[in-house]
Amino acid sequence: MVKRVDRRMASLKELSVRSAIRGLALIALLAASAVPAATQETNASKKVGTERIVVTPPTAAKPDAAPTPEEAAERAPRPAPPPAVAPSIPSSSPPEVHKGETDLPPAVAKMRKRLLDAAYAGDMQKLKIAIQSNEMPPVFSVNEVSDPIDYLKAQSGDGQGMEILAILTDVLESSWARVSPGTPQEMYVWPAYAALPIDKLEPPQLVELYKIVTSADFEEMKSVGRYTFYSVGIGPDGTWHWFRPAD
Repeated sequence: MVKRVDRRMASLKELSVRSAIRGLALIALLAASAVPAATQETNASKKVGTERIVVTPPTAAKPDAAPTPEEAAERAPRPAPPPAVAPSIPSSSPPEVHKGETDLPPAVAKMRKRLLDAAYAGDMQKLKIAIQSNEMPPVFSVNEVSDPIDYLKAQSGDGQGMEILAILTDVLESSWARVSPGTPQEMYVWPAYAALPIDKLEPPQLVELYKIVTSADFEEMKSVGRYTFYSVGIGPDGTWHWFRPAD
């Protein structure tokens, strides 16, 4: 009986030793597996790098280079063209009077012919083309005119512009004067009487004037001291500046 108990106790001790050994082995195994993971985490943390950001300070703006003489000339404001207005009667010696196109500059003679061709044809459309050939439309009134052709028709007694075209032919076929020669305001003016003292016209000049105005009109002009009916102004470069009653 005693031997059986001893054997049983020996078996229990052996079993306890084996269990302890197994427990120690399991703990060692778990510890071994944890070491690589920790090592990986450490390595991963070491691999996280930082990016260096370089901030470049702003550079001071360089002053503009001085413009060349050509650039300075282009940037300079251009003077406004002289206003297209009918000339006033000169207080000094009157301008020289001419007739026809012999003494006209080619550009002036060309514009005069265009206007006469349109007027003699009774074609307001041709007159419109001559108007549009200008950089700026001619002056037809002291007030602003939105549509020159409609305005000229409204000023014509027949309502179609034929009367105003007839006046244009009479004016351009009359004598002309060169006003303010050699200046920016130089102009070729029809009739010449728009630039002459109205009370000092010679008989041949009066006959020509009566082709344009009536004797009653002439008496009114003498009372104000100047020509007041329609006149035409063309610049030396051929620009048509006006066709309207004188101021």
